[in-house]
Amino acid sequence: SILITSAYLFNLGFKYIFQNSSWKVKQAVLVGIFIVAGWLTMFFGVTEKEYTLFDLRTVPLIFGTLFFRDPRLVLLIGAGISLSRYTFAGITPQAITGSINIMLLGCLAALLVNIYRKKAWSYKKKALVSILSINTLQVIGIAMFGAIPTHLYLSKVVPHTYPAAILVGSFFVFIMRDFYEEQLRTQKLKRMNHILRHRTRELREKARELQLSSKYKSDFIANMSHELKTPLNSIMAMSQLLQEDVEQREERISYADFIHTSGKELLQKINNILDIASVETGKMKILWELVSVEDMIQLMQYQFQTMTEQKGLGFEVHIAANVSASIVTDANRLIQILRNLLMNAVKFTEHGGISVLVHIDQTIEASQPELAVSHEHKHTNMSLWPFSQNGLVQQNIQNVSTQWVVFTVCDTGVGIDQDKQQLIFEAFYQEDSALTRRYEGTGLGLSISLKLARLLGGTLTLHSVKGEGSRFSLRLPVYPLLDQKNCKTDS
Repeated sequence: SILITSAYLFNLGFKYIFQNSSWKVKQAVLVGIFIVAGWLTMFFGVTEKEYTLFDLRTVPLIFGTLFFRDPRLVLLIGAGISLSRYTFAGITPQAITGSINIMLLGCLAALLVNIYRKKAWSYKKKALVSILSINTLQVIGIAMFGAIPTHLYLSKVVPHTYPAAILVGSFFVFIMRDFYEEQLRTQKLKRMNHILRHRTRELREKARELQLSSKYKSDFIANMSHELKTPLNSIMAMSQLLQEDVEQREERISYADFIHTSGKELLQKINNILDIASVETGKMKILWELVSVEDMIQLMQYQFQTMTEQKGLGFEVHIAANVSASIVTDANRLIQILRNLLMNAVKFTEHGGISVLVHIDQTIEASQPELAVSHEHKHTNMSLWPFSQNGLVQQNIQNVSTQWVVFTVCDTGVGIDQDKQQLIFEAFYQEDSALTRRYEGTGLGLSISLKLARLLGGTLTLHSVKGEGSRFSLRLPVYPLLDQKNCKTDS
């Protein structure tokens, strides 16, 4: 009755005092409680003269095998109960043999815990195995090492104590089952709460990203209203002047040039918006053809030389000697990327200069030509450029030498903060609203350039230091892997 009352009070107290404690604290408290419970069972054991005939010292170990998943904790409980055996009559032969017997039971309990960790057994099956094996080993230990004569113990004591120990042990394990299941429910709830908190953080982060994206789009719309109105107002104003002025021919030509420039600027902004929509919906088509690297760079130099001179900036172009004369790409899209990079360089550079560097980066791949393709745009039925006019491949691809041409645009402008270097490739984003007001622009150029670089089978990377300038590197394959059905060769 005392032991049943103690078990009930233990269950009640643990539930309300330590329920919200950490798992480590719970484990430490449980180990201490199990050791005290083992001492209590020996204190209220049935004795005959100087012999202890029956107690429930095995019950804490049995329940420990069901509750704990760390064998060391069960060994610690066995050691604690073993040492508590000496508190009754000091160090006597009976106490020593009893202590050794309990340590053996602790070792067996630890072995059972190790087995239960690997097998998905039910509570009832584990309880049955623990009760039978631990009580059987106790009988063997007392018979071999106990102070009671073996023949007397086996003939007079065991027939009564062995079944009694199994029955009473089963009873205690049964009444403690609710505690065991409640602890499992608590652990499950804590794991679910942890998962819910983690998912809540993820949802908050996604909501923050959506809110930020919405802000970028709102800023974009606000900027676009200004960006589109400016050239349109200019066109309307100049058109009206042309209508009113019918005499001065030179001024009319100047007005016409201004109208033409404003119209091109407006068309470029609209094209940027359409390009973003085409890429995101997967409807942008790439026209593959042989492109002269030197001619294309000279075109860029011709277009931007005057612009840089007007701002007092230096402009240099360097093409490495080993650069291929021609590459296979979409000329218009490549020019669009380089123009965006150079426009940004000119826009954000006040002093110093701008340079364009072109060189070859060669990587040897053994029979793995698909490595030359961006992971987002792989195709089937792949073969290698260059094609002859009849579409046949003119080279052996057993060992593929993948060459990459790298276009690097360097400037000495304002630079970009480290924490914003990834964000500037997002559509509708510009690094600073102050810069938006100062330099204008829609914030679409770099986003379009990155998407186009991937469509061309390459990459676009950035290295920048705030206040020192930026370096954008466009890396494209000289001969990308293409789907023959969607290829158009240059005659």
